[in-house]
Amino acid sequence: MSNAGATLVGKRILLLGAGGAVRGVLEPLLEQEPEALVIANRTLEKAELLAEMFAELGPVSASAFGVLAEPFDLIINATAASLAGELPPLAASLIAPGRTLCYDMMYGKEPTPFLRWATEHGAAQAIDGLGMLVEQAAVAFRAWRGVDVDSAVVLRQLREQLG
Repeated sequence: MSNAGATLVGKRILLLGAGGAVRGVLEPLLEQEPEALVIANRTLEKAELLAEMFAELGPVSASAFGVLAEPFDLIINATAASLAGELPPLAASLIAPGRTLCYDMMYGKEPTPFLRWATEHGAAQAIDGLGMLVEQAAVAFRAWRGVDVDSAVVLRQLREQLG
């Protein structure tokens, strides 16, 4: 989250979903020493399994979507809902207006339903996953070609192409 200017130390993080993307970010997020990391999923058992698998790395717990009400500092959408033009069932109270950062791992020409929801409820920032894609590509390009890429330039060009 350094490109967003956010530190995660001591923060409350809500991670939506329990698939491969969530599994891939749990360890790096917990390494940032958050106060709490909650995995919320439509199927509670999947979230509980992930929380149990990563419990030794930090303060991680599981929840169903419908029972969450307290605000978080960071909400990450790693569900496939955005791909279907949908939004997980989330309470507006999860966003502390002007403070909560919302990040959708998906991206598109238009803001995703999750990012529209975040903006409508006063999120301090609503960021899509295009930057993550560019950063991953830059690391791969460096590994394969030995060349550093200015990811900010690439990201700006992609945003221009998306319109």
